[in-house]
Amino acid sequence: MRCAPYLIAVFLLLFPSRSYAAPTYGPDMPKKGKITMGYQSNIVFKHRLDDSYGKIKSTQHFLDLSYGVFDWLSFDGKLGAGDITHEGASFGKVGYGYSFAGGYGFRIRLMDSGKYKAALGFHHISVHPQDKVINGDKYESFLDDWQTDLTVSRNFGKIDPFIGVKASKFDMVYNINKGGRKRRPPKYWAGVVAGCDLNLREDISIRVEGHFIDETSLSTGIYYKY
Repeated sequence: MRCAPYLIAVFLLLFPSRSYAAPTYGPDMPKKGKITMGYQSNIVFKHRLDDSYGKIKSTQHFLDLSYGVFDWLSFDGKLGAGDITHEGASFGKVGYGYSFAGGYGFRIRLMDSGKYKAALGFHHISVHPQDKVINGDKYESFLDDWQTDLTVSRNFGKIDPFIGVKASKFDMVYNINKGGRKRRPPKYWAGVVAGCDLNLREDISIRVEGHFIDETSLSTGIYYKY
Protein backbone atom coordinates (compact mmCIF):
# COMPACT_ATOMS: atom_id res chain seq x y z
CA MET A 1 0.00 0.00 0.00
CA ARG A 2 1.29 3.44 -0.93
CA CYS A 3 -0.06 4.97 2.30
CA ALA A 4 1.72 2.45 4.57
CA PRO A 5 4.82 4.63 5.26
CA TYR A 6 2.57 7.51 6.38
CA LEU A 7 0.59 5.23 8.70
CA ILE A 8 3.89 4.14 10.28
CA ALA A 9 4.91 7.76 10.78
CA VAL A 10 1.59 8.62 12.44
CA PHE A 11 1.90 5.59 14.75
CA LEU A 12 5.36 6.68 15.87
CA LEU A 13 4.14 10.17 16.71
CA LEU A 14 1.04 9.03 18.58
CA PHE A 15 2.80 6.35 20.64
CA PRO A 16 6.20 7.78 21.63
CA SER A 17 6.60 5.37 24.56
CA ARG A 18 7.25 2.74 21.89
CA SER A 19 9.32 4.88 19.56
CA TYR A 20 12.37 6.99 20.17
CA ALA A 21 14.99 9.11 18.29
CA ALA A 22 18.75 8.88 17.83
CA PRO A 23 20.74 11.13 20.23
CA THR A 24 23.84 10.69 18.02
CA TYR A 25 21.84 12.01 15.00
CA GLY A 26 23.56 9.36 12.86
CA PRO A 27 25.86 10.07 9.86
CA ASP A 28 23.14 11.57 7.59
CA MET A 29 24.02 15.29 7.66
CA PRO A 30 22.41 18.24 5.83
CA LYS A 31 24.42 19.89 3.06
CA LYS A 32 25.56 23.52 3.27
CA GLY A 33 22.59 25.86 3.76
CA LYS A 34 20.10 22.97 4.20
CA ILE A 35 17.98 22.24 7.29
CA THR A 36 16.63 19.01 8.81
CA MET A 37 13.85 19.36 11.40
CA GLY A 38 11.86 16.79 13.34
CA TYR A 39 10.43 15.30 16.50
CA GLN A 40 12.55 13.07 18.74
CA SER A 41 11.73 10.96 21.78
CA ASN A 42 14.55 9.40 23.79
CA ILE A 43 14.00 6.79 26.52
CA VAL A 44 16.83 5.77 28.88
CA PHE A 45 15.63 2.51 30.42
CA LYS A 46 18.68 2.08 32.66
CA HIS A 47 21.86 4.01 33.19
CA ARG A 48 24.00 2.80 36.09
CA LEU A 49 25.88 5.26 38.26
CA ASP A 50 29.28 4.65 39.83
CA ASP A 51 29.78 2.99 43.25
CA SER A 52 26.50 2.53 45.19
CA TYR A 53 24.67 5.51 43.69
CA GLY A 54 22.09 3.32 41.96
CA LYS A 55 20.65 3.87 38.49
CA ILE A 56 18.60 6.43 36.62
CA LYS A 57 15.82 6.36 34.06
CA SER A 58 14.76 9.25 31.87
CA THR A 59 12.20 10.06 29.18
CA GLN A 60 12.91 13.03 26.91
CA HIS A 61 10.91 14.58 24.05
CA PHE A 62 12.52 17.09 21.70
CA LEU A 63 12.08 19.23 18.64
CA ASP A 64 15.29 18.75 16.65
CA LEU A 65 17.03 21.04 14.16
CA SER A 66 20.22 20.44 12.17
CA TYR A 67 21.73 23.11 9.92
CA GLY A 68 24.47 22.57 7.34
CA VAL A 69 27.07 25.25 8.10
CA PHE A 70 29.33 23.74 5.44
CA ASP A 71 29.07 20.52 3.43
CA TRP A 72 31.37 18.93 6.03
CA LEU A 73 29.99 20.58 9.21
CA SER A 74 26.49 20.72 10.73
CA PHE A 75 25.11 22.38 13.86
CA ASP A 76 22.61 20.28 15.86
CA GLY A 77 20.18 21.67 18.42
CA LYS A 78 17.19 20.40 20.39
CA LEU A 79 14.59 21.81 22.77
CA GLY A 80 11.93 19.99 24.77
CA ALA A 81 11.07 18.37 28.10
CA GLY A 82 12.26 15.42 30.18
CA ASP A 83 11.95 13.63 33.50
CA ILE A 84 14.23 11.58 35.80
CA THR A 85 13.70 8.58 38.07
CA HIS A 86 16.57 7.79 40.48
CA GLU A 87 16.61 4.36 42.14
CA GLY A 88 18.89 2.42 44.47
CA ALA A 89 20.72 5.15 46.38
CA SER A 90 20.55 5.57 50.16
CA PHE A 91 17.25 7.47 49.89
CA GLY A 92 15.48 4.81 47.81
CA LYS A 93 13.51 5.91 44.75
CA VAL A 94 12.76 9.49 43.65
CA GLY A 95 10.74 10.44 40.56
CA TYR A 96 11.12 13.97 39.20
CA GLY A 97 8.37 15.32 36.92
CA TYR A 98 8.66 16.71 33.40
CA SER A 99 10.32 20.07 32.84
CA PHE A 100 12.91 21.74 30.57
CA ALA A 101 15.39 19.72 28.53
CA GLY A 102 17.66 20.76 25.68
CA GLY A 103 20.90 20.15 23.89
CA TYR A 104 23.32 21.29 21.22
CA GLY A 105 26.38 20.08 19.34
CA PHE A 106 27.89 19.55 15.92
CA ARG A 107 28.97 16.83 13.48
CA ILE A 108 31.90 16.59 11.12
CA ARG A 109 31.43 14.66 7.87
CA LEU A 110 34.23 12.12 7.47
CA MET A 111 32.91 10.35 4.35
CA ASP A 112 29.98 10.46 1.92
CA SER A 113 30.42 8.24 -1.11
CA GLY A 114 26.69 7.83 -1.74
CA LYS A 115 26.69 4.24 -0.54
CA TYR A 116 28.74 4.80 2.62
CA LYS A 117 28.59 7.69 5.12
CA ALA A 118 30.56 8.43 8.28
CA ALA A 119 30.39 11.27 10.81
CA LEU A 120 32.09 12.32 14.03
CA GLY A 121 29.78 14.06 16.51
CA PHE A 122 30.08 16.10 19.71
CA HIS A 123 26.86 16.71 21.68
CA HIS A 124 25.58 17.91 25.04
CA ILE A 125 22.14 17.18 26.55
CA SER A 126 20.81 18.58 29.83
CA VAL A 127 17.55 17.57 31.54
CA HIS A 128 16.16 19.76 34.34
CA PRO A 129 12.99 18.09 35.74
CA GLN A 130 10.61 19.39 38.37
CA ASP A 131 11.68 19.32 42.03
CA LYS A 132 10.27 16.62 44.31
CA VAL A 133 9.16 16.96 47.96
CA ILE A 134 9.21 13.75 50.06
CA ASN A 135 8.33 13.82 53.78
CA GLY A 136 9.09 17.54 53.90
CA ASP A 137 12.49 17.18 52.18
CA LYS A 138 13.02 19.00 48.88
CA TYR A 139 14.94 17.08 46.18
CA GLU A 140 16.39 18.89 43.16
CA SER A 141 18.18 17.16 40.28
CA PHE A 142 19.35 17.41 36.67
CA LEU A 143 21.15 15.23 34.12
CA ASP A 144 24.30 16.47 32.39
CA ASP A 145 25.49 14.42 29.39
CA TRP A 146 28.56 15.22 27.26
CA GLN A 147 29.05 12.83 24.36
CA THR A 148 31.45 12.09 21.50
CA ASP A 149 30.34 9.59 18.88
CA LEU A 150 31.42 8.01 15.59
CA THR A 151 28.81 6.47 13.27
CA VAL A 152 29.04 4.73 9.88
CA SER A 153 26.14 3.80 7.56
CA ARG A 154 25.58 1.85 4.34
CA ASN A 155 22.77 2.56 1.89
CA PHE A 156 20.35 -0.19 0.79
CA GLY A 157 17.86 1.82 -1.25
CA LYS A 158 15.34 3.34 1.17
CA ILE A 159 17.11 1.89 4.23
CA ASP A 160 20.38 3.14 5.75
CA PRO A 161 21.46 0.98 8.70
CA PHE A 162 24.31 2.40 10.80
CA ILE A 163 26.56 1.33 13.64
CA GLY A 164 28.91 3.27 15.87
CA VAL A 165 30.62 3.83 19.18
CA LYS A 166 30.28 6.61 21.74
CA ALA A 167 32.03 7.94 24.82
CA SER A 168 29.83 9.84 27.24
CA LYS A 169 30.00 11.52 30.66
CA PHE A 170 26.39 11.09 31.78
CA ASP A 171 26.28 12.60 35.29
CA MET A 172 23.38 12.98 37.68
CA VAL A 173 23.50 16.08 39.87
CA TYR A 174 21.20 16.42 42.89
CA ASN A 175 20.63 18.60 45.92
CA ILE A 176 18.60 17.83 49.08
CA ASN A 177 17.25 20.76 51.12
CA LYS A 178 19.83 23.12 49.60
CA GLY A 179 22.58 21.11 51.29
CA GLY A 180 25.00 21.45 48.37
CA ARG A 181 25.11 19.85 44.94
CA LYS A 182 26.39 16.28 44.60
CA ARG A 183 27.54 15.02 41.18
CA ARG A 184 27.31 11.27 40.56
CA PRO A 185 29.33 10.01 37.56
CA PRO A 186 28.37 7.02 35.37
CA LYS A 187 29.63 3.49 35.99
CA TYR A 188 30.52 2.99 32.31
CA TRP A 189 31.82 5.77 30.07
CA ALA A 190 31.51 4.16 26.63
CA GLY A 191 29.05 2.12 24.60
CA VAL A 192 27.93 0.94 21.19
CA VAL A 193 25.28 2.33 18.85
CA ALA A 194 23.08 0.52 16.32
CA GLY A 195 20.34 2.13 14.26
CA CYS A 196 18.63 2.63 10.94
CA ASP A 197 17.25 5.46 8.78
CA LEU A 198 14.08 4.64 6.83
CA ASN A 199 13.59 7.07 3.94
CA LEU A 200 9.84 7.31 3.38
CA ARG A 201 10.36 9.99 0.73
CA GLU A 202 13.29 12.07 -0.45
CA ASP A 203 12.45 14.69 2.18
CA ILE A 204 10.92 12.57 5.01
CA SER A 205 12.68 9.92 7.07
CA ILE A 206 12.30 7.92 10.29
CA ARG A 207 15.31 7.12 12.46
CA VAL A 208 15.58 4.38 15.10
CA GLU A 209 18.62 3.87 17.33
CA GLY A 210 19.62 1.78 20.34
CA HIS A 211 22.47 2.26 22.85
CA PHE A 212 24.09 -0.55 24.81
CA ILE A 213 26.81 -1.28 27.41
CA ASP A 214 27.01 2.12 29.16
CA GLU A 215 23.23 2.43 29.09
CA THR A 216 20.16 0.68 27.79
CA SER A 217 18.20 3.19 25.72
CA LEU A 218 16.12 3.38 22.57
CA SER A 219 15.31 6.38 20.37
CA THR A 220 13.17 7.17 17.34
CA GLY A 221 12.29 10.30 15.42
CA ILE A 222 10.61 11.53 12.28
CA TYR A 223 12.39 14.21 10.23
CA TYR A 224 11.71 16.59 7.36
CA LYS A 225 14.53 17.88 5.13
CA TYR A 226 14.42 21.17 3.24
